[in-house]
Amino acid sequence: MHSLIRVIVLVIGLVVSRVGVTADQYLSGAIEDVTSGPQGLMVKLTTGVPTNCAGVGYGWMTVPEANKTMIAVALLTWQNQRNVTVYTNPLTNGVCVINQFDPA
Repeated sequence: MHSLIRVIVLVIGLVVSRVGVTADQYLSGAIEDVTSGPQGLMVKLTTGVPTNCAGVGYGWMTVPEANKTMIAVALLTWQNQRNVTVYTNPLTNGVCVINQFDPA
């Protein structure tokens, strides 16, 4: 019986820890604002930024200029006022780069 309880506790611990790691890299919310800069389209969510981008200036996340399809999806999502989930790379040199843009 103790073995079964240990296994259950271990499985629950693994599931909870995995969810915590994954959540650091993504965040869902509505697009609050967009602007463009030399690096590409910049997006701001009403919910802030994912944990791995904490400290980025004013909450702006960047879709690189080379990702034209992702920029088009982001602009259409913003225009249609739909929620979105963004997946990001860790903050590098003060820039939070969106690597996947998933409309809800």
